[in-house]
Amino acid sequence: MTETPPKRATIAAVARRAGVSPSAVSHVFNGRPNVSAATAARIRQAADELNWRPNYASRKVSGRGGRSLGLVIARASDTFGRDPFFMRLVAGLTEPLAEIGWSLSLTLVRVDDEARVYREWWAEQRVDAFLLVDVRADDPRLDLIGRLAAPAVVLGAPIDATVPAVTVRDDAAFEAVLAHLAELGHRRVARVNDAPNLAHTRARDARFATAAAGHGIEPSYAVWDAEAEDPVADLLGRIGPVTAIIVDSEVMAAEIVAHAPEIGVSIPERLSVVAWEDSWVSTLVRPRLTALDAPVEESARTAVGLLERLVRGDGVTSQTVGGRRLMIRDSTSTAPSVVHGQD
Repeated sequence: MTETPPKRATIAAVARRAGVSPSAVSHVFNGRPNVSAATAARIRQAADELNWRPNYASRKVSGRGGRSLGLVIARASDTFGRDPFFMRLVAGLTEPLAEIGWSLSLTLVRVDDEARVYREWWAEQRVDAFLLVDVRADDPRLDLIGRLAAPAVVLGAPIDATVPAVTVRDDAAFEAVLAHLAELGHRRVARVNDAPNLAHTRARDARFATAAAGHGIEPSYAVWDAEAEDPVADLLGRIGPVTAIIVDSEVMAAEIVAHAPEIGVSIPERLSVVAWEDSWVSTLVRPRLTALDAPVEESARTAVGLLERLVRGDGVTSQTVGGRRLMIRDSTSTAPSVVHGQD
């Protein structure tokens, strides 16, 4: 039998805890001056203890108040705007949310502000559920979601049994990429990421190692340093004698392909490059990027379906969606007889 999640606190509950009338609580949160400072402080403390804020949804001037999905992304606006994955994700959420009459509440925050936004949005009833992205190992948001009793779904590798996840089937993707590279003669391949603390990064590292062993490939790992004076030169100077790299970010892969020849590394003659993501960006750079097309839209639709059921009080389990498709283009070719970094 599915347990019913605890109901949100009401204005009456806040009033009882603070020892005042509900109208006094309303006056404080509406900024009216007819409540003493001491009483206002006591009311706000009671509201904080109960995780309560005014229901902004009920204040809409007209129209039926629909449900809303909260998406809180801890990224800088310029990074977010240049990432094709998030553009595809937002686009992929739009249609299924519209079909069930939900809206999307999206905000960009600093990591230090994440918890505050989750608490405020839930207490103020601005959203009815959350979609968690970029989940980190030991992510504090998972515990917070449990304490708030807020419906939530993780997009990525499941790391907490209490929060269902939508995961892309990645095992076959590494098999496909490494089979392609092995057929081209590559025996030393590096995986490049820019977020080593994310849960999906560690999961991919493990699957990469397993697939590499099956193809007789020596795997290695490198982290992209966006703060380096020249991130591409810095990376190529650290990856050692590899002949191919698999890059987590399509934007990073595009930057490598565009800039590497300027510092003496021709693509793909000396270094083959594969992007873990695929979009229109991969076809704009030259050489065009060999990339893995992820089922972003399918992931978004599946997540919306799970969240709708969670809000209704139904029990759900984690789901796995279809795997990535390898799109072979121009950035991969036969391994060079002289590997990068050796004479």
